[in-house]
Amino acid sequence: MPLPSSGAISLNQIHVEAGGSSGTTASLNDSDIRAMIGKGSGATNSFSEYYGVSASQPSVSFRGRATTTSNGFPNGYVSLSSGTKVVVVTLQLAGGPPYYGNTYVSLGGNTMTQAAKIDTASSNTGIWQARYTSAVYYLQSSLSGSVYISGNGGSGRSNLYVYEITGYNSSTPYVTATAQNTTLGYSAGITVANQYNGLTIGSAITEDSFSATGISVSNADSVEQIHLESASAHVAWYDAATPNGNRTYTVTQTPGNNVISGSTLIQMSAAAWK
Repeated sequence: MPLPSSGAISLNQIHVEAGGSSGTTASLNDSDIRAMIGKGSGATNSFSEYYGVSASQPSVSFRGRATTTSNGFPNGYVSLSSGTKVVVVTLQLAGGPPYYGNTYVSLGGNTMTQAAKIDTASSNTGIWQARYTSAVYYLQSSLSGSVYISGNGGSGRSNLYVYEITGYNSSTPYVTATAQNTTLGYSAGITVANQYNGLTIGSAITEDSFSATGISVSNADSVEQIHLESASAHVAWYDAATPNGNRTYTVTQTPGNNVISGSTLIQMSAAAWK
């Protein structure tokens, strides 16, 4: 279990969490202790840096996606494994009145919790002022087999991806983030305050074109993407066994043409578990 998140914390507690025996000799410079917060040998190291830290790390698996190119939410079935897990649904919804308005996602009739969502226009008027939705929802569940996912919002060219998380300390994400491009260009970054050995899952939607060569996401272990009707690209990624501290995921599009020449709309959201 994770170390205390506040108050007194002892070297013995840290040592035990790292896999040592209680009451045996240890120091903050021991390699197994340093590894829990990603510190190198001899690096400055304080007790407060171990608040909430755990030696364990959650595992993640991709379960599938659902897509629509007509108005409305991309309802669909996904196959879930047996046992209790956190099910994560990432949304990338095209939008325009009255379709954008995403307010809920349902997993097998159970309302999921919204971790992060962005569907505002960019503050830079040089970027296309669409209101694409990028969102991350989650629910701890023991549902298994073919399960129906539904929700609201979205117009043509909308998509969702589904992940499962096991081996977690908490079903609730410890941090969430949203971001979008505010400067002209083909890339934008989202920064997440990661914990050591945590798991970050992110979502992005961007414009697309006939000659797009794909989306890259820096620092991601795995990226899922689909390009719909040569109009929008729908992306999700995860980063497992994260280092401690701020980590930026830069989403880069390589388009051939855009609504606004020289820039592309990118909406991003992310959540991290431990």
